Amino acid sequence: MEQTLDQEKVLYVRMLGKFSLTYDGKEVTPGRNNASKFTQLLQIVWLQGDKGVSKDELVSSLYGDDETSNVSNSFNNLLYQMRKQMVAAGLPAEGYVRKQKKIFVTDPAVPVWVDTLAFKEAFEKGQSAQSDDERCKYYTEAFDLYQGELLPALSTETWVIMESVALRKKYNVLVQWLGEYLTARKKYDEAFRVYGRAADIYPEGDWQAGQIETLINKGDYKSALKVYDDTVAYYTGELGLPVPDKLLDVYHRMSSKIDNAPGQIHEIQAEMKSDRKSVERADDGAYDCTYPSFIDAYHILSRNMARTGYSVFMMLCTLVDYEGKMIRNQDKLRARSGALWEAIHMTLRQGDTFTKYSNSQYLILLVGTSQEDCDIIYRRINKKLKEIAGPRADFKYSVVSLAELPGELKQGE
Repeated sequence: MEQTLDQEKVLYVRMLGKFSLTYDGKEVTPGRNNASKFTQLLQIVWLQGDKGVSKDELVSSLYGDDETSNVSNSFNNLLYQMRKQMVAAGLPAEGYVRKQKKIFVTDPAVPVWVDTLAFKEAFEKGQSAQSDDERCKYYTEAFDLYQGELLPALSTETWVIMESVALRKKYNVLVQWLGEYLTARKKYDEAFRVYGRAADIYPEGDWQAGQIETLINKGDYKSALKVYDDTVAYYTGELGLPVPDKLLDVYHRMSSKIDNAPGQIHEIQAEMKSDRKSVERADDGAYDCTYPSFIDAYHILSRNMARTGYSVFMMLCTLVDYEGKMIRNQDKLRARSGALWEAIHMTLRQGDTFTKYSNSQYLILLVGTSQEDCDIIYRRINKKLKEIAGPRADFKYSVVSLAELPGELKQGE
């Protein structure tokens, strides 16, 4: 379907980021439910454009394994209800979907512009462009059209998932290309906007690494570090996942840049005081830090063990249920994770450092302790955890001495 914007009385259909219909300058809402079957019928046909959809495909997508006694009658009734609802919403009395040979296509009586089709068209033009500037033009057009995932209210429907995956692959290609193209031309603000929008839509897609790189190129190290810290908090907190290697790599590159960045001593002192206030607490609990900071603390303590004579152990705490198995329920896991954080923080000393590795695991650095002390510490933390989260809350632990690394973790009892 040729996508145009200059026709009068065009029905504008948006499905990326949300579903909306606009006609004659006004948003219209057929029916009371945007997830109704007649709405899905229209969406499936609109998504395919001129290619159309067979009746079998439509019935399969709409009814799936539903044991409808007479699918053919149900489908015909659905077409009737769809047309009735479209007219009731103030749209022209047309068919909107018509049968052409053995497939169903969009009724040309009401011209339709669909954002997904316009996105694909701009992307394909970008793919076949003869120059980088031309490709940038079409990719930018496609990028601006992609306002979010396809039909988020229907994200669990099989037909939406399949189409969404295909669209996202194209989006990933153009974001990667645009980011690199703009960065190479030192258009850092534009590159940051591209990576930032992509990170907002797909926060688990590692696009924050591109944001950080553009900020480093601008010399804005403070903002780069903030983006990094926010991303780490999202992965370890909301997703309950370890920090991706790609982000750890950009963190190390950022650290080397920051080391070489000039600064006045008073300005640096003020920043350190500000950062210190953000981690100070009224109690004497252990120090909670980000995973990269934990790695730095680990290396520092490892280097200083021989000089100071202190023993240092690293403990891995893994949440389990009362049977000693992994916790599958994510809501329960998040609640237990918060309780374990509180138990560790309240039980350990100020000189001890810990970090959240994932929703189910925490790492602790214990300074000046022995192998036997680790089991006592485990029992103290577990007692506090049960006080906070209930008697069925539990975790298992493994411990290793930094002096013995690399080596196998010694399993706690």
